[in-house]
Amino acid sequence: MAISGLGDNYNNVYESDYAAQKTAASKKVEPKAAVPAQAGKAKDVGEKAVSDYYSYLQKNYDGMSKGNVAVSGGYLKKCSGDSQKAKELEDFLKKIPELERQGYEQLSAQNRGLGGTVTYYQQTWSVGSDGSIQSTVYSVTETGMTNAERMKKNMDERLEKQKEKKAEAEKVEEKKEEKAEQEITVKYVEAESELEAKMMMEKEKPEDVYYPKVDMNV
Repeated sequence: MAISGLGDNYNNVYESDYAAQKTAASKKVEPKAAVPAQAGKAKDVGEKAVSDYYSYLQKNYDGMSKGNVAVSGGYLKKCSGDSQKAKELEDFLKKIPELERQGYEQLSAQNRGLGGTVTYYQQTWSVGSDGSIQSTVYSVTETGMTNAERMKKNMDERLEKQKEKKAEAEKVEEKKEEKAEQEITVKYVEAESELEAKMMMEKEKPEDVYYPKVDMNV
C-alpha cells in the first residue's frame, strides 16, 4: 500500500513538471515575420496588373499599338485598378480615329484657303498623370507662302475664331450635361519636310510615359 501511494505521488509530480516544461517551450517560439514577403508580392501583382492592362490596350486600340498615344505610368496604374477610369481612357482611345480625321480635314481646309496642300499629317496624343489630354499635330504644307507667313496667318485665323466662340458663349448659355466632355489641348507644329516633322515628334515625347519592363531571362 505504501509503495502504491508513493508511485501515485511520483506520477503527479512528473506530469506537473512535464506540463510546465511544455508551457515554457511554447513561449519561446516566435512567429516568423511575413510582412516584407507580402509587401513584395503585392508590388509584383500591381506591376503585373499594369503590364497586362498596357498589353490589352495595345492589342485593342490602334493608337496604342502604333505608338501615337503616350499614357502616364501613374495614370495607367490608376486605370488598371479602377474600372471607371479605365472606361474613360478606353472611350477616349475609341474616339481618336475620328478626332484625327476631323483635325486633318480642318487643317486641309485652312491651307486650301491659303493656296496650299497638306502633304503630311501626323497627330500624337498624351495622357497625363491626372488624366488630362494633350495633342500635337505635325504637318507639312506645300504653298507659295513661306512657313512663317503661313503660321502667322493660321494663328490670326485661330485667334479670330476663338473670339467668335467666346462671344457666342456669352450670349447663349449652354445646358450643362450630366458629365462634361474632357477638354483636349491641341498644339500645331508646322515642318518643312516629313523628316523634320518626325524628328520633332521624337524630341517632344513626354517624359512620364509607361513602358513595359523587358524580362532579360526570356
